[in-house]
Amino acid sequence: MGISDIFSQKLNSINILNEQDKDQIQMLLLDFFAAMFAGYKQNKQFADGVEKVIFKQGGVEESSVLFGIKRIPARMAAFMNSLYGHGAELDDGNKKAMGHVGVHVIPAVLALAEAEKKTQDEIMVAIAVGYETYIRISSAAQPGMVNRSFHSTGFAGAPACAVACAKLLGLDALGIESAMSLACTMSSGLLTYSESQQMIKPINPAKAAETGVFAAKLAQTGIRGPKNCLEGPHGWFKAASDNVDEALVTKEYDHLLIHECYFKLFPSCRHTHCGIEAAINLHNKLEGQLNEIEKVNVYIYPNAIKLAGQIKYPVNADETKFSIHYTLASALLYGEYGVDYMNPPRKGKDILELIEHIFLIPDETMEIRDKGIRGTRVEVVLKGGGTSEETILVPKGDPEKPLTREDITSKLKTCAGSLISKEHLQELISYLSSFGGDDTISKTILYGKGNTR
Repeated sequence: MGISDIFSQKLNSINILNEQDKDQIQMLLLDFFAAMFAGYKQNKQFADGVEKVIFKQGGVEESSVLFGIKRIPARMAAFMNSLYGHGAELDDGNKKAMGHVGVHVIPAVLALAEAEKKTQDEIMVAIAVGYETYIRISSAAQPGMVNRSFHSTGFAGAPACAVACAKLLGLDALGIESAMSLACTMSSGLLTYSESQQMIKPINPAKAAETGVFAAKLAQTGIRGPKNCLEGPHGWFKAASDNVDEALVTKEYDHLLIHECYFKLFPSCRHTHCGIEAAINLHNKLEGQLNEIEKVNVYIYPNAIKLAGQIKYPVNADETKFSIHYTLASALLYGEYGVDYMNPPRKGKDILELIEHIFLIPDETMEIRDKGIRGTRVEVVLKGGGTSEETILVPKGDPEKPLTREDITSKLKTCAGSLISKEHLQELISYLSSFGGDDTISKTILYGKGNTR
């Protein structure tokens, strides 16, 4: 029996969640909706363009889109809601998998669940299975996947969403394997966005969500994908990486991997977060001396420089999300970093001058994958010769430094506050905070009244 067979049976056996699992999924849902509201605002030019194409296609009215006036086919609703969710870089992720999870799994499951009238309990199990799939297969193929220029959020996201949706539809192990196999053949997503036109990055998880719904529906009809889709000589692993740790796919844990994901406090690539935290701490240390900075040495792991260290002077919100220079300079000068710094970038003379003195220094000791460390050391050299430094190895929001439910709720309030009424916001928070049970989902609570388009 191959890895794909064993893995599919393992996923098929996940049917009951404990209270800790349910609590974590509620937090993931709260966080996804926070990210979706933020992305709706921050990436609106791009999203509006995609929206025009999607809504002109018509089709059966199955599933809701954020603030949409009508429902659209489930696969396209999954696409659009995922697109919004990744627009501000505030969505959850997993360090070992080196990518984002909820932004494709959650909208895919919710869209299909609305179309198929599935219960909230069924939705929660499907979400857990989707996270499990993504984290395991992506972790097994890293860092080779990113070194090969694949964006794991899209490339591994497609089979993960397919498995989640197959589980939601009640398919057996063979059906789950077929859905995964079909999605593997349709996987896509390149890291070329990091070189230019960062606004298109949300297409990768959005396509994964759409592919997952489509693949699961195909498998439901009895269509079978190729066997050994992961480990075969021409399988997904072969395409993804030259060095695959297949043992991670079937490894035994005493917990579901939903508990190993991080939550974000800052609207930027995760590779920037340790630097932002370090800079905020240095801002507080150097009060009254910020105008005496001669240079800033940033010791950071090479992959961070590759993905978020190429843009020194961002010209729009999309580029700020992938600029270590800009985010760190802003945090060092102002002692904070949030959505207000994104669009348009706050490129005052002080930030421009400081960026000129920021130097990124590759330091492989700042990344220890087995220990979940992807850190940054920031050293500030003052004109008088003094220095001050701060090292952050693990940012806030990681499992080692968890956020509370109150933190996530506050994040949702901040991201959604200007888009919906206080009454609707409180209704949404209450709904997601108690998610679970035999009821189907409420499209009105989740996606609004449809009055903003």
